[in-house]
Amino acid sequence: MLFSDPNVSSFIRENFVAAWQSVRPVPTVEIDFGNGTKIKRTVNGNIATYICDPTGRVIDVIPGLNTPEAYLQELQAALRLYRSSLANFDETVRRYHAAPPVRVLVMKKNPADFGKMIVERPVKKAVMTPEAEALAADTEFNRTERKPAIHKILAEKVVRPSEITLRIYKEALHCDLEDPYLGLISKAFNGGAYENR
Repeated sequence: MLFSDPNVSSFIRENFVAAWQSVRPVPTVEIDFGNGTKIKRTVNGNIATYICDPTGRVIDVIPGLNTPEAYLQELQAALRLYRSSLANFDETVRRYHAAPPVRVLVMKKNPADFGKMIVERPVKKAVMTPEAEALAADTEFNRTERKPAIHKILAEKVVRPSEITLRIYKEALHCDLEDPYLGLISKAFNGGAYENR
């Protein structure tokens, strides 16, 4: 669990006031196999972390699930942005999101480092759990696909969470909160005997 990570929880406690809000009831799906056997489970949703200033204006949004390291980096960047925006909040925040910093990792040219990486990669893959692998993939997707959509929204104007939650979920997280079926109707009955019903 991300918030149980000691570095993340410590940083949040020292720098933020944490609050949670559910944007809709947790949906459940039940499949009845007709022979008395049923499966019932919750449908996974998505999460967005809003980082706001003390008056409730959005500084940044962290989309989806992330590794503790990536989440902590996003929190640290938002805190730096907040501190640099104290003189002119609206302009600083909009400008940041209009031209977000580009993270570029450059490998050192030392051949020993490259060789070490080649040797370590299979070992890391072998010991990485499927859950950790999935979380790493989610983190990469959040950074490359979802975060640009969030930057686009936040570059328009400074807002409060309630003003952009529907857009964040629909445009960045691809979860339309206004669709009572969360897009499942078309997916569940696409093709086969249920086509066009």
